[in-house]
Amino acid sequence: GSFSIMSLWTWSATDLAPVLLVISFCAAHASLLQTHSAAQIHHAMQLDSTSDLLDANEKTVLQRMQWWSAGESDMVPTDKYLLFTADAGGLNNIRIGWEMTGLVAQYTGRTLVLPPPAPIYLLDWGSRLTGFLPATMTEGEHKTDISKMLNLKQLKTMLPALTWTEFQQRTGLTWEEAMKQAVQVKDTNKLPECSALPDYSAVTAKLLFMSGDGDRREGFSCGEWYMRGGPKEPLANSVGTRGYALLTHGFMWHGDAFHIAAKVVNYLGLFNYVALHARYNDFEANFGKQPDPQHVIDRLKPWLGSGVKFYIASDEPKKFAGLNMYSADTVMWADLLGEATGGLLAEEKKRFGKERWFKLTGPVEELICAFSKVFFGSEQSSFSGHIQAMRIQAEAPVTSRILNKGDLPTEHVKSDIARWENKGGAGAFLPLPKNKGKVFLLQYGPH
Repeated sequence: GSFSIMSLWTWSATDLAPVLLVISFCAAHASLLQTHSAAQIHHAMQLDSTSDLLDANEKTVLQRMQWWSAGESDMVPTDKYLLFTADAGGLNNIRIGWEMTGLVAQYTGRTLVLPPPAPIYLLDWGSRLTGFLPATMTEGEHKTDISKMLNLKQLKTMLPALTWTEFQQRTGLTWEEAMKQAVQVKDTNKLPECSALPDYSAVTAKLLFMSGDGDRREGFSCGEWYMRGGPKEPLANSVGTRGYALLTHGFMWHGDAFHIAAKVVNYLGLFNYVALHARYNDFEANFGKQPDPQHVIDRLKPWLGSGVKFYIASDEPKKFAGLNMYSADTVMWADLLGEATGGLLAEEKKRFGKERWFKLTGPVEELICAFSKVFFGSEQSSFSGHIQAMRIQAEAPVTSRILNKGDLPTEHVKSDIARWENKGGAGAFLPLPKNKGKVFLLQYGPH
């Protein structure tokens, strides 16, 4: 069965004792999630020249943030290709789409082709209320290149993959020409629950096309967007261990996001702070009114207090201005560039153009939340869901889905956090070998 998620930090006169819940994996799959010895793991941190901007502690944090086993040589592209277009939703919906499409490409033996740059909702257009939108992006048409948002170098070691430019160089096809040749699955009734895998496999044409447009929403429809973004059961059962290995070792945000986030995680304290993601804006039109910001903070009171660092990620950060934070040292995105943190990210920001910096904000904030001690998310948010999935990948102290509403019990928290610490805490982690992945679909907890 499943149990309710809970977490509590209790105060004493001399210290603050963290009491947190870590979820257990299904026993039948425990072998996938064992800690492996160093001899079994190839774990070379993917550092580049920009890492010289990090101090020694930040580099150590960056290395701990890498949950995957670094790849070496690229997989050779096949002579059959899987093309797709991005989902109509925001970046995390699109991310789910490219991850699930990647699983289909792996299953069908095709090379994944990333689409040409295109406008993305809430990055290039739409109501963006964070207050960080560059003035240069308020008018005109802007596009996002997906290959610049994910770790393409690592992906290519796990799956044959090409950027759109690379595909054009290999085939000489324009997008229009490719679409004329490409074959789509005809039975659209199979798409919502991702039961079209046999149909994808039956396509013999050189080009298979999965559309993220309109009602089809292929790729995205194969993911449990309302939870942690893992594959729905028909796809999960088909791809098996090999598919989960691809999700663990092949798909993660671009290295720029990890590099920026490492400075913040080090500043806050790796696995030693509280984090909250509070989604409002257009989300309320789709899923109803979200909890009042002060009410959310009031519920978190047992986790807050003097000496506690508290990071808040929100698409409407102004809602949290002037609230009672119960003496917690509260940090939000704007603070990372201001006096409150000594301009922590000021030098980092100089490395990027204004548009690039803006588009990295979401992935960076996800990573900051992912490496907190305890994280509270928004229900049905794919942003929160991805944080929860990454916490499983990285073996955070608490990997259960804790939402910013509902009751939060305590007893399971006490025993599970003690178990995490007894295993060595953050320092005990080693990534899985490249042929195994975290089966986060099988996590207990509320769905």
